[in-house]
Amino acid sequence: MSNRLGPMKPRELFPMASSFKRSVIDVHYYNLFEDMFNNMTLQQNIDFVYNNRSSQLNYVTTSNGPLTFVGEWVAEWQVVGAGKEDYQRLAEAQMEVYGRASFGWAYWTLKNVNKHWSLEWMINNGYIKL
Repeated sequence: MSNRLGPMKPRELFPMASSFKRSVIDVHYYNLFEDMFNNMTLQQNIDFVYNNRSSQLNYVTTSNGPLTFVGEWVAEWQVVGAGKEDYQRLAEAQMEVYGRASFGWAYWTLKNVNKHWSLEWMINNGYIKL
């Protein structure tokens, strides 16, 4: 199920998913693709992860519901002139928050031509430490 074609309530699939053993809700979080991120500063992006994304994940992570999995995220944003330490701070915030998902997280992809979208590049170049 994807909500790309329209808005969806965060727990809309819970009744169906809860009826299956070992079901998992897959959420995707990006600080991109929405106009609200276009003019955010470095700190505003990081605060958004710690406050908004954390609240969103807490809302869908329940003790009696399906497991939660942050199935897509990337340490990329619209911040112009961001340096390595800035990307490290964003990635660290995301890993801290998304690490609370009851079924874990997955970065966008292992290898990608766009540096910050490639987990391998981010690790090999010291942007992400696992």
